[in-house]
Amino acid sequence: VQQRFSVTAFGLLATRLPGGARGYSLLVFITAQDFQPVPLGLGFNLLGIGGMLGINRSFDLEVLRAGMRNATLGAMLFPRDPVANAPAILQALASAFPARRGCHLVGLLVKIGWATPTLILFDLALVLEFGARRRLLAFGRVSALLPRRDNDLVRLNLDAIGAVDFDAGTVAIDALLVDSRLVHKYALTGAAAFRAGDDSGFLLSVGGFNPRFAPPAGVPELPRVAIALGSGSNPRFRCAAYFAITSNTLQFGARAELYAEALGFSLQGDVGFDVLVTRSPLQFLADFDASVQLKRGSRRLFKVAVAGTLQGPRPLRLSGKASFEIFWCDFTVRFDATLIGGERPPLPPAVDVQAELIAALRRSTSWRTIAPPQAAHGVSLRRPTHEAALVLDPLVRLAV
Repeated sequence: VQQRFSVTAFGLLATRLPGGARGYSLLVFITAQDFQPVPLGLGFNLLGIGGMLGINRSFDLEVLRAGMRNATLGAMLFPRDPVANAPAILQALASAFPARRGCHLVGLLVKIGWATPTLILFDLALVLEFGARRRLLAFGRVSALLPRRDNDLVRLNLDAIGAVDFDAGTVAIDALLVDSRLVHKYALTGAAAFRAGDDSGFLLSVGGFNPRFAPPAGVPELPRVAIALGSGSNPRFRCAAYFAITSNTLQFGARAELYAEALGFSLQGDVGFDVLVTRSPLQFLADFDASVQLKRGSRRLFKVAVAGTLQGPRPLRLSGKASFEIFWCDFTVRFDATLIGGERPPLPPAVDVQAELIAALRRSTSWRTIAPPQAAHGVSLRRPTHEAALVLDPLVRLAV
């Protein structure tokens, strides 16, 4: 049996390191595809495979994350017609995988499809960085075209990037919906993020955060998970939602907006809520609002609006205001009521910081060594005679 497949290779070679230093850097991608699908079980098939090698090359997470927004991330995974698209591919590679002395990359690329014909496609890459830094990178795209590729009533494209920094002890994952829609015209948007680390705690968000919550530094602004039920600006109906969990909070909320215009009149309405639950001290805040208004041109003819906050658990308090406008007449009613009385939940027990600090410093598990960014300094150590002993390399840092 004779089989055909296509092999693609592209890469970068620089004869100088950054700053004009002597040395070289190399980055090579090799992929094979268009062969007979290889069954993997459970309906999955291997459609393409490849690898990458980088010498004196690292990866830039911020550039890769930006590639999700400007649609350049896909250019590095199984590109079609790499000769015609060579300038864009090489520019994306040079930005995402910059030259850096002492850093090396090795990676695996796979293209996996589910069902026959393919309905869900996975373009994935797994890259290990070693040498001066130890990191693991995973990125790719998941595409779903349902019920058929030629009639994609549901079109979902999810770009995702994840990185594990072994030296810093952190995990970061970002995902973004791109070019996604329902019934050929209703756009789907949204983003998600995950962060975890020894010092930074835990964070998972799909669609952003509560307006009362300030996300930690380094977490990008996440658009809501939303669907726009309308192909134009009139009429339009948009629904958006979010859900987030952090080390100390639970957050969720949703909003719906409607706009329609005809014969010089316009109708606009919206309704939404935002909930923030804090674990310690135990507290929840639920903000809600709703409004509807009718205009003739720029003149408001009628409007009804209500906004308020429910705060608890003890005391459980409801406060807010309701307003009514018609032509030249308008009035506002404010309300503030305690639904359930009682004292606030007790604060966490006080901590003797001095005693806890002394106890922590006495524990051997509180201490660790951090290797220098440039390894290969030629120093070797004898193995410790006691398992709990902490051995210092002359060039490492000591952290507690």
